Order: sequence, then structure tokens, then C-alpha cells
Amino acid sequence: MTINDLKEVLLNNFNTIVIYKSDASVIVSNDRGVAPLMKLLKENKSQLKNSIIVDKVIGKAAALLMVYAEVKEVYTPVISSPALKIFKNNNIIIHYDKEVERIINRKGDGLCPMENLCLEIENPEEAYFRILEFQN
Repeated sequence: MTINDLKEVLLNNFNTIVIYKSDASVIVSNDRGVAPLMKLLKENKSQLKNSIIVDKVIGKAAALLMVYAEVKEVYTPVISSPALKIFKNNNIIIHYDKEVERIINRKGDGLCPMENLCLEIENPEEAYFRILEFQN
């Protein structure tokens, strides 16, 4: 399966994330934010290793989680500048359509809570545990 195939699954089926795992299985979700990534990381972090992820919007929190999961390649229509930097610093192949300064919350009146939570974090493992704490 190619990035373009995965993009089609994302955009044509109202999904928010599509994950092509190294065992050739595909996971799709329409859950918002980092919820699908966190669920998979809690179940078994290694299941995401070397996967290809296509995600509707990627901010710094999602990027740190993908680095923590050791994904291989990522595509997103919209990425924040801090997220792009995380991928480049960790040698993850990244494809995107539009770079934005920050990810805004759903109301449009401030930063996304996850983006805000991870603004000062550079360590992927620290980000995972901070998000886990926030979710609980």
C-alpha cells in the first residue's frame, strides 16, 4: 500500500487517521486528536514500529507520539512548524501539504490543548507520559 492509497482512505472515508502497520494490516479511526495514537501506544507500543501514518492534522504532540512509536513515514494535509521540526530532527520521512505556525483548538480561540501541553517538551517518552497523565 502506498502513501497515495492511504491518503485516499483518509480523505474519502471521513477518517482522521490511517495506519499501515509493518505486518501489512491497516488501522483506521475517526477519533479526534491524539486519542487513536494513545490507544494503540497503551495497547502495545511496538505495533506501530516502522508503520506509515496518514493523519488529518499533526501538531507537536502527535509528532512526538509518532517518534515515540518509531514510525517510519508520515503524511498530513496540515502540520505545525514544531511538529515538522520534530520529524526532521528524528529522521522520519514526512510529506505534507500545508505548514502552519501552531495547531488551533476546535473553537478557534486558542492553541490546541495537546499542542499547548507539549510546547516545551522535546523528549517523545516524556510527551507520552505527560499526555497519559492529562488524559487521566
